[in-house]
Amino acid sequence: MRRWLTETAGGLPRTFWHLWTVTLVNSLGGFVGTFLTLYLSTVRHFDASVIGVMLGGLGLGAVVGTQVAGVLADRWGRRKTLLLANAMTVAVLLSLAVVRDVVGIGLLLVVLGASQNMARPAFSAMIADLIPAAERVRAYNLNYWAINLGFAGAAILAGFAMSLTPWLIFVINAGAVASTGLLVLLRIPETRPTAVPVPDSTRTLKQGGSFAVILRDRVFLVFVLLTFLPSFLMSSLGALLPLQVTARGLTPQEYSWIIATNGVIIVFGQLFIPRLVDGKRRTRVLALASLFWAAGVGVTGLATGVPVFMLTVLVWTIGEMLQTPANSATVADLSPADMRGRYQAMFSLAWQAAMLAAPVLGGLGLKYLGGMWWAVAAAIGVAAAVGNLLAEPSRTRRLATAAKERELTSTRG
Repeated sequence: MRRWLTETAGGLPRTFWHLWTVTLVNSLGGFVGTFLTLYLSTVRHFDASVIGVMLGGLGLGAVVGTQVAGVLADRWGRRKTLLLANAMTVAVLLSLAVVRDVVGIGLLLVVLGASQNMARPAFSAMIADLIPAAERVRAYNLNYWAINLGFAGAAILAGFAMSLTPWLIFVINAGAVASTGLLVLLRIPETRPTAVPVPDSTRTLKQGGSFAVILRDRVFLVFVLLTFLPSFLMSSLGALLPLQVTARGLTPQEYSWIIATNGVIIVFGQLFIPRLVDGKRRTRVLALASLFWAAGVGVTGLATGVPVFMLTVLVWTIGEMLQTPANSATVADLSPADMRGRYQAMFSLAWQAAMLAAPVLGGLGLKYLGGMWWAVAAAIGVAAAVGNLLAEPSRTRRLATAAKERELTSTRG
């Protein structure tokens, strides 16, 4: 047991564990992300189409926020970008606790999407700055475990907060973000590299500036596109699963137990993922993950009671557990050190574009296709699996070249 714990969590720097704590606290206090749809439908009484547009606005803000933050993280600093994002998020969450009208809430959700997601490129770049390439899957896996360790508790606690006073979800969430901002201010130093060599694998790309470089990186852009497809499924579930559950006559409290299944499975299973995938090709791991997503969302349309909904969550959660650390490590390995923030921002664009598209398209699909929408979603997962397999040769060559260049740079240093 001690050996397993050492292999899983040992040897990582103290600053990483401070970042890990930030992740855990934000996730545990992340009530709004879990219950926003139910708040808008059961407390504000907005219909499904309005909610879809509002959640699409959240995604639109996320798209803008991540791209701005990517540039800030590389040019201004990771730490300053995190502090700015935290301050903005606290202000918006407290405003949402008191605003009642549809336009005001909609505009605030756009800003919330931007501020919450400004932290992502800076945070992920910090981990890549701190952790050697060989340890990144393990580090990102631990970080994702912290997200879900908090999420499992937040899903249940937020249900009780909603039953007491709905606006509490915003106040508690704001308190969590404020506390982590203080931790960043007091304990986490700047990690941005001051000067780095340009690897041969990206030297031909780096003739131009900023995002123009990334737009010429075809291997990375294909990776981003294939990340978008399962991200679309995840965002669809986040927006539509509460509606599907309540349409079957289940209560918000029952939904909280269903969605908490996701966090519980990850809490008890995520730490075993690095050992299970060790030595496996990441592209094939991502293809397998997409098939689990396809199976999970496909059966969601057939579920009627709590046990079957929990089973669907189990299936797509396996896909999530396989996908997330492999994705994070891959984008870190594909990124030049001096452009990690911008590469992370472009990678985040896959998730944020999914947040923008999935609520709107998913809401329309559920309205006009009914249960057939979930079959369409399953087909998207299968397409992602096939795409990853087709992209494997070029991505593998690029990762192998980058690994050799890191070895040469380390030897010269």
